[in-house]
Amino acid sequence: MSQLSGFTGKFKVNSNESSKVTKRPRESLTVNNREAEDRLAHLESLVKNLMQERVGAPAQPLTPQDTHLDPEATVVQPRKGQNDNGSYVGSTHWSAVLDDIQELRTVLSGSAEAPEPEAYVASKRPAINSELIFGSFNAYSVQSFISEYLPPKVQVDRYLSTYFRGTTFIVPFIHTYHFQRQYQKLWADTTSVNPLWLSILFSICYMASLKDGENRQYSSVQSGLPGRPAFHSAAAKCLVLGEYHRPQEFAVEALAMYGHGKNLQTLDPSREAGAILGMVVRMAYELGYHRDPSSFGAFTVFEGEMRRRVWAALKQMDSMISFQLGLPSIICLENCDAKSPRILLDSDFDTDTKALPASRSDNEPENRLLWFFVKDRIMTSFSKVCQDALSFKKKSPNEILQLDEKVRQMYTAIPDVLRARPLCESIADPPFLIMTRLYVEFMILKSLCVLHRKYMARGNVYSTKVCVEAGKKLVSQIIEMYNEYAPGGQLQNERWMLTNFTMNDFLMGVMVLCLVVHTRWKNGLQNSVISTETESEVLELLRQSHTICVDKSPVSRDARRVSYAIRLTLNGAKSPNTPKLPASQTQTANLPKAGELKSNDLASQFNPNQALGQNDETAFGLLDPFNFMGDDVENIDWASFDPQIFGNTSLSESFSLP
Repeated sequence: MSQLSGFTGKFKVNSNESSKVTKRPRESLTVNNREAEDRLAHLESLVKNLMQERVGAPAQPLTPQDTHLDPEATVVQPRKGQNDNGSYVGSTHWSAVLDDIQELRTVLSGSAEAPEPEAYVASKRPAINSELIFGSFNAYSVQSFISEYLPPKVQVDRYLSTYFRGTTFIVPFIHTYHFQRQYQKLWADTTSVNPLWLSILFSICYMASLKDGENRQYSSVQSGLPGRPAFHSAAAKCLVLGEYHRPQEFAVEALAMYGHGKNLQTLDPSREAGAILGMVVRMAYELGYHRDPSSFGAFTVFEGEMRRRVWAALKQMDSMISFQLGLPSIICLENCDAKSPRILLDSDFDTDTKALPASRSDNEPENRLLWFFVKDRIMTSFSKVCQDALSFKKKSPNEILQLDEKVRQMYTAIPDVLRARPLCESIADPPFLIMTRLYVEFMILKSLCVLHRKYMARGNVYSTKVCVEAGKKLVSQIIEMYNEYAPGGQLQNERWMLTNFTMNDFLMGVMVLCLVVHTRWKNGLQNSVISTETESEVLELLRQSHTICVDKSPVSRDARRVSYAIRLTLNGAKSPNTPKLPASQTQTANLPKAGELKSNDLASQFNPNQALGQNDETAFGLLDPFNFMGDDVENIDWASFDPQIFGNTSLSESFSLP
């Protein structure tokens, strides 16, 4: 470090010297700029060398002759459009399906770097260094936050009423009655409030404002920001003032609430929320949330049960956000012994409870947190499926079938009240119950898609059947749900509940259906286990999905990219050169239902290396417009492109949108 200190000392300039800089000739400035750049480059080189020496890494990159050190070493070439650092996503990310559809991957690989509409950039891309939780607390004070950001009490009361009377977005580790007593103390004495608790209050107001759907402004908000973003900013500043990075009371809950709010701001997966969650989990480990209170610490009955709720919520957030980002989970379940929380209403226990009551029935529809407890029950199997998808270790057929059976057992663990059913059979049910049923169902369906997708791509018959049925059901349910968001629909007032979690599930299902179509083409229609009727059903679902993706493209980059994949697939299906077979020549076996599977029976059906037959390269070659189109997908002249591939058929005639 002495080298660095001596080097940086050369940059010290006193005030008198700096005042003379503006008077120097332009040529002198140019020379000085070059010298400064050279010094900075040298400084950067020194820092890199010091870092590499510290971790024991070589100062220079390995040469081809050095690869003999590891016989398994291979050089991975970055995809076109990526920077040198690359961008890794695993098999749980929807875009990983493109690895199995070479034709779409070639086209869409460049769309990740394609320019976005100006409105999208302005509304979705935060400014550099705009993340408030990395700021300095010296400029903040609790009283300034209350006077600047907190509306009058009557308005805050309304927000809290909206939140606590709500359902799906209610956070399970905020105890209704305990929080209300803390809230009353706030107004009794605003000078002694804990900044981290105040951050929780602002986060609750932010989430309530999402449901209100209004862009309120208050005379007390001097910043001029709308109420919704002002609440989120205030929550961040309270975190900084409370020194959220120190393990302490309210730190885990406040930061988790803030990350939850951050995740609700976009229909695309939030990397910022993922980073915040990483900090939350690490802090929860430090405070021992992963240990069951019965064997760790000295907590009251109330505190112990609320800690179990916190840890259960973190496990779910970790699995879901990691799944979205295509990355391994942060939490290692083998290192945790915290028990699942009991199925209790907030009215069943409080700070003065001496012994927890027994769990309630899991068939009480009025229990607004029932989905949370059921989700915790099935999360272990979901996590194992994700772990398998991201693992580089090959599994035997029996191991894969065991995972398959565990997924189906997840379904049997769902109580009847939370079993998904058609919306036409739910006309008397509250909207939140309809939505939570769908959320739980989606976990089962996407688990099957993720587990079997790579084996479907290899031509396995059983995996193909599973992906077809699971993908069709997942996409059709989301389409039905989306249609009910329209004015007059059953879910019109709940459209704010369309989050990036649901959108990510939808895109995963859509890409699996694209893979279904391309697998049928590539392997030859004579050898396909996918019937003509099934292909028609899939294509119709893709047409409807295209409408949704286009509708959400202005606010979702992922939806825009997937819309191109659907468009290309539909145009390929409408090619006059696409061979068609009578329905009688192909059959699609029914997917075994949950509870009917036995590993011994499936072992003969499932082989990870099984192929459907020789590829019909001639037939597929007629459908392959993807390998010469280039990467500038968003600027393609579709009107001139279509005749080149599909004769005189224009894009608008290639397929009709509903």
